[in-house]
Amino acid sequence: MVAVFIDILLPIFLVIGLGVLFEKSKKPDFKSISNLTLYFFTPCLIFAGLIKGQDKLTAFLPKATIFMIALTLVLWGLGALAGRLLGLDERRRSAFCLTTIMMNCGNYGLPLVLFAYGPEGLSYGVIVLVLFTFPLGTLAVYIASRGRDHPGRALLEMFKVPLFHAIALAAIWRFFALPLPDWLFKAIDMLGQAAIPGLLILLGMQLGRTRFEGELRPIVGSSVLRLLLSPLVALLLCRLLGIEGLARNVLVLQTSTPPAIIPLLYAVNYDTHPELVVGTIFVATLASVATMTGLLLFLGV
Repeated sequence: MVAVFIDILLPIFLVIGLGVLFEKSKKPDFKSISNLTLYFFTPCLIFAGLIKGQDKLTAFLPKATIFMIALTLVLWGLGALAGRLLGLDERRRSAFCLTTIMMNCGNYGLPLVLFAYGPEGLSYGVIVLVLFTFPLGTLAVYIASRGRDHPGRALLEMFKVPLFHAIALAAIWRFFALPLPDWLFKAIDMLGQAAIPGLLILLGMQLGRTRFEGELRPIVGSSVLRLLLSPLVALLLCRLLGIEGLARNVLVLQTSTPPAIIPLLYAVNYDTHPELVVGTIFVATLASVATMTGLLLFLGV
């Protein structure tokens, strides 16, 4: 257990800690660093990953898409039910569902998969990130706004994100079998490799900018659903869909991460009790040291 923590999780939390320290000591321009990561590094990582992982994409994508839809709907239902059992009002239930459904597949999940399974695992991880960006960009907005925004509008907004430009460009490149000069791919791949430390630093900076707030019961309840129940649901779905081996391990690991940071922006924008979202992100990220270590051992890492 100690070896798993030291080899996989400790490097991740060290870099996150550097991000927190950087934020607290230097007060950097958060938006510029975020834009650099989201507009350059991450799209290059996605493009290079989709170009390199052609065989995996063809075999993995259909079942992974069904997995994404099923997991999102199951967690949404469980989150809504748990919110009612806890006696939360509609806006608090929305915040509760946001942190239950929306996992951190990117900032936390990609480095975790890379350190646990290497470049081969990362090729699956890129596909998982792409798939789960759809509910993160649409359903999360719908839940945060409590239905005030039309889902179609949220979908249109999502396609403005650079990540989807990288997806579309990679799809066109592959469909038409366009040549890609080696020098150009090396440049893109090199920029993509900067996304992993960049995402972790960004996560640390985001955590450094937040303060623990909110009611304890929904925070603990959502953290339990996100970190403990979600892996069980993911394992069951993989079994039902016949997803095995490395693909199963990456899916389960990446979708068992703490809540994503992006829904916090939606919660703030729509005044959907952002203090509950902040509190859950903070508590779940710290608690994930234990839950991720246990899950990695269970998966045989």
